[in-house]
Amino acid sequence: MSVVDSISAAEALSHTREGDAVVVDARPQVVRHQGSLPGAVVVDPTDVRSRLAPTPSGTFPVIGHRDTEINVVSVSSQAPRIAEQIADLGYTNVHYVDGGFPALRRTTP
Repeated sequence: MSVVDSISAAEALSHTREGDAVVVDARPQVVRHQGSLPGAVVVDPTDVRSRLAPTPSGTFPVIGHRDTEINVVSVSSQAPRIAEQIADLGYTNVHYVDGGFPALRRTTP
């Protein structure tokens, strides 16, 4: 298992706006009624491994490169575990957003 760390909502938004990162919204469907995250890759927590896994040729189809910064938003208790799952697939720059969706919502202008 890899070691991932948290990132602040402000940093995650800044990196995403600059084109240096992508947000993965891995909240369960029943929780996504809170709102959407424009531009986020939406993946149900149960589908993370299948949706983000590299292809047999080694390419990363959903998120273009293994070094892309990925910032995970999910239910607070699940976010670190989901970020670990993504890192275990070969992505090298994975974080979970501290405070999750509520923090991103408060940070968005």
